[in-house]
Amino acid sequence: MSDKNQPIKPSVVIDIPPILEAFLRFATETPKDQTEIVVTRKTEFGKLINAFLSKSTKPPDHIPSENPVHILIPRTPHNWYSLETMYVYISREDQEQIIDRIEVFFNKWIDVFFQDGYAMNLCQLDIIESVLDILNQRMNTANFDQIKKRDYRKTKSEIRERSKRILRQRLSTA
Repeated sequence: MSDKNQPIKPSVVIDIPPILEAFLRFATETPKDQTEIVVTRKTEFGKLINAFLSKSTKPPDHIPSENPVHILIPRTPHNWYSLETMYVYISREDQEQIIDRIEVFFNKWIDVFFQDGYAMNLCQLDIIESVLDILNQRMNTANFDQIKKRDYRKTKSEIRERSKRILRQRLSTA
């Protein structure tokens, strides 16, 4: 029997790709076996989620999700009343923006991870395995390819820049 005086923890559901969910769990230090991700306004992710909250006096429409992730909303002195008296949700459009921003954080984190790994003379496979281990994700084609693709794009961009510098140098001495 539940205690009616016990406050309900406000939460929202966001459809996040599994690798980004794992990164969000890692970044917020939320255990994998915990159902919901807990964010606070002290972190970038808590501020991000809180910035996109919408409120309504009626329940929002249920939108089917491939990978629904429950996120507990942090209570603040400014939002506690609306969290207790209204329905909170994040629109599909806002979910897309949140996912884009989480992906930016993830990509920057991956870039640093590859930079450090290559500095330690690790091969790409070892770095990818380490990333997946830290995120507590199993090695599968989707996860492997997403991380490898990020490294490939970053490396290709660096090669293009280097090629342009060489070409400019060559043209200036000709």
